[in-house]
Amino acid sequence: MNRIFYMPILVSLVILSSCGKHNTASPAATVPAQHALGRIAGATVLGAPVAEAKVYKLLPGYGSSDDFEASGVYYLNGYFYVACDNMSKISKIKSTLSINSSSNSLLSTGTPGSGSSNFESITYDNNNTVNWYVTAETEQNGSVYQPRIYEYDASMNYQSRAWADYYFTSATSNKGFEGTAWVFRGGDDYMLGLVEGTGKMPVLKKTSGDWVLVDSITLPSNVTFTDYAEIAIHGNTIAILSQEDSQFWLGTLSSTSWTITGPGKAYEFPTGDINGNVGAGSYVLYANVEGLSFISDTQIVVCSDKAKSSQPSYQTIKDQSVHIFNLN
Repeated sequence: MNRIFYMPILVSLVILSSCGKHNTASPAATVPAQHALGRIAGATVLGAPVAEAKVYKLLPGYGSSDDFEASGVYYLNGYFYVACDNMSKISKIKSTLSINSSSNSLLSTGTPGSGSSNFESITYDNNNTVNWYVTAETEQNGSVYQPRIYEYDASMNYQSRAWADYYFTSATSNKGFEGTAWVFRGGDDYMLGLVEGTGKMPVLKKTSGDWVLVDSITLPSNVTFTDYAEIAIHGNTIAILSQEDSQFWLGTLSSTSWTITGPGKAYEFPTGDINGNVGAGSYVLYANVEGLSFISDTQIVVCSDKAKSSQPSYQTIKDQSVHIFNLN
């Protein structure tokens, strides 16, 4: 099946080459195969970002050699809270995205352990005593691997951690929870998870101990992304983000059951040229989008992870960054 899919692309490239067209980057990088396999057809293309900046440029005292592998973001009261999978500290960034501003800071959380955090998502509980929840994709628990949800107070001080009642093997441990979203319903705290490789959405209920699996949500059949990088909720609107497809989808979460209603709407991030100029070409620039949060009904914030060494160099232009987009 893949061979049938790729043949037209190969033929097109041969024809272009024979016509004498020249490209300064690999033609295959214009719309890489990994960005085509799961894309939702007919998606609305976003306009250029309202604002965007590298995380290191936003934080005073840091430089281009400092890595901020942004994997999750949450907007609250004029600030973006950004989790990175290579550290346990949380970046608190003013939504104006002012460069090197004293309003921006890197918060020490007191999280147990050292080295890479494996943090993939951040979400907020505003019911009564507020809490932040930051989720590690998976951690080893005996012979199995489970997502682990870390709890912090309003000032981002570590409180506790609990296992999510969802299991992976060593072979699938790097395809665990890529996104989480807190929901308060019927007097109880719930956490919606998003499994990177499958798009499965377990519903977990908070107990005095761990987060217990109580249900699951099925995505509509038209949402068939190559990977699943983030889940975000704003009122009854639910967002599902795909890193590899450079798209996200918005649907409606039922307020009375763990179901999604309607076909929803798909969006894709704008393309550009190999110098990172948005709208000036057809190269996929936003190829590392990992986190998404709503600023309002019509505006979102997205964060991007570090580009892999195998990716084309122009995709590093937008990596390790925070981006603000208006919804068309």
